[in-house]
Amino acid sequence: MQFETVQNVLNRWDSKELVQFDERDPCYTWLFPLALGKFNPSFVWQPTYIPRLQDNLTLYVHIPFCRFICSMCPFTHEPLSHRDLGSYVDALCKEIRFYGNLPGIKLRPVTTLYFGGGTASSLTTDQLEKILNELRCWFYLTEECQITLECHPRTVDKEYLARVRQLGVNRVSFGIQSFQQRFIDSLKLHQKVEQSKQILTDALSVGFNTVAMDLMFRYADQNVGDLEEEINTALAIGVQGISTYALDPEIRELNKTAEKQKSVSVEGEMYYFLHDKLHAEGFVHVAQPDYAKPGHENLQLRDLWGAPQAENLSFGAGAFSESFNGATWANVHDSQHYVEIINQGKVPILMGQVHTWDDAVARYPALGVRCLKFSLEPFYKTFGVRFEELYRFELSLLLNKGWVEINDDTLIVTRQGKFFIDNISKTFFNLRNRGKSQLWAVQLEKLQPEKIWTQQELLNLIEKEVPSYASAY
Repeated sequence: MQFETVQNVLNRWDSKELVQFDERDPCYTWLFPLALGKFNPSFVWQPTYIPRLQDNLTLYVHIPFCRFICSMCPFTHEPLSHRDLGSYVDALCKEIRFYGNLPGIKLRPVTTLYFGGGTASSLTTDQLEKILNELRCWFYLTEECQITLECHPRTVDKEYLARVRQLGVNRVSFGIQSFQQRFIDSLKLHQKVEQSKQILTDALSVGFNTVAMDLMFRYADQNVGDLEEEINTALAIGVQGISTYALDPEIRELNKTAEKQKSVSVEGEMYYFLHDKLHAEGFVHVAQPDYAKPGHENLQLRDLWGAPQAENLSFGAGAFSESFNGATWANVHDSQHYVEIINQGKVPILMGQVHTWDDAVARYPALGVRCLKFSLEPFYKTFGVRFEELYRFELSLLLNKGWVEINDDTLIVTRQGKFFIDNISKTFFNLRNRGKSQLWAVQLEKLQPEKIWTQQELLNLIEKEVPSYASAY
């Protein structure tokens, strides 16, 4: 379903989105809060009573262009045009510069930077260097900053990888999805298994800190034996990070490519096979659905989801900035419209939400459980109430089901609970976010903002609250 107006997004409500404890919720909870609507961007600069949980920042850059369009992808993507990509990069740099002028922004350490897509490796090395230079000019990227570039296996070669490593990228993640050609072909992914194996080997030889890959399962005719072959191949190559995604029917329905798939019980069998196999091979379960060798964790997930969470600034068409100064917002999703707005001296924000205190309280566990455990003491220090007291009823339900446990002032998702991670997450949703679906780009790509703010309009509003901003810009 595509939304026609921002108000439609705000008003969406579906009883199926309420947590059901008698069955597994298939929703991939990646964003919270969810009640995004008409948004005044000047709130991004104004003082807020919402407490800052971490001083560090995480940054995200979205590259929506793809040489190959994957049938199951729900994120912002469109066919690659090298002409359009050049103008898009120029617009990206202007947006980075605009936010980089925020008062005090350079004092906040950036611990993770993630280039995603679409296909982030659609960028030429010169374009990537240009964006990185802009980011380093306006933000304080620490020496230890983990910089990730998402890659499609058919868009890069060893020479390209060596160059991006020289530019400072220290983690690469490949959308491999499968090492069996029949599964690749079923999704029309356009890659060849042997080529995927080779590019992973090449990436490891280049010397990145971490080489990671995505692996999908629950294909229509897949069994656990097929899955064992997949994971053994990845282990033999030597990748240090593996993200395992069930091919959820509701995501494929958004792209009109749904087909008969195995039951949820079979998915559970596959899930626990992967979980136990990777643990036996020395992988740490970083977050659901990410596993990594110790020292090779995806730190972006730690920053975005791990409670207490860091604030996030995101750039590009379809990018979502999360919990920055007590607000979450999304950019327009159409890249051409994004470029036009930037070049007109305007701000490309589509919609957003200023957090209430209740939103901030709920966000801590709703996303925190995705990283499988979190400390309760920072919650008390931040919000002034004991987690166990505020969520007494919710915890009683989860403890009785055996999905969580509390040990040494830490909430821990159990082995049994990991398969029901989205049920657990939804248990902590506050009232105005219950019944709200997660937002996917294929639902928002044609959406227009109700108001497009010029940078000057925002400067005039912001100057009243932050006088130093206008002179700094």
